[in-house]
Amino acid sequence: MDVKTRRDWGLFFLGIALVIIGFVFLTVPGITLVAVTSVAGAFLLVTGGFDIYAYARYRDEMGLDGWTIAYAICDIVLGAVLLIHPVFFSAVIPWVAGVFMAAYGIFEIVAAARSKGVSGRGWVVFNGIVSLLCALAFFLVPASFVIFLAFFLICRGVTLAVYGITIDKVITTSHHAA
Repeated sequence: MDVKTRRDWGLFFLGIALVIIGFVFLTVPGITLVAVTSVAGAFLLVTGGFDIYAYARYRDEMGLDGWTIAYAICDIVLGAVLLIHPVFFSAVIPWVAGVFMAAYGIFEIVAAARSKGVSGRGWVVFNGIVSLLCALAFFLVPASFVIFLAFFLICRGVTLAVYGITIDKVITTSHHAA
């Protein structure tokens, strides 16, 4: 019997890339934190610009009001501040990341609890627990952010790589569970 196994090489290689990035973060933690702050600033500037564009173009169709402009201005100001003083504001990034890591960890655990019989479920629970522990560490010891971020990327990378290799089992198991 000739059985063809499906693989998602995109997920696999994305996972490998995250593992590599995680190891790079471990080797240069100071630069990493400043870089993360700068990237966040750039994203906020771009987001603010798109919000202003959306307001100018779609305010009547979408019913946008002045709050859209206020939100856009906040994004632009915060983005500019992060870009102008990334070293200074890199101290705030760990607390913000902690909130997102906690939410991500809860999501992972809930998703795993709802995915009974799915291959790799234990790894997803483990990843969710690690995410919650990282969030706690970011709040208690903000300087640990880069180290934990690196380990998170490595864990997430392994998860994606495993999904990329076992995607056919995940799809088959999901169809049988439904």
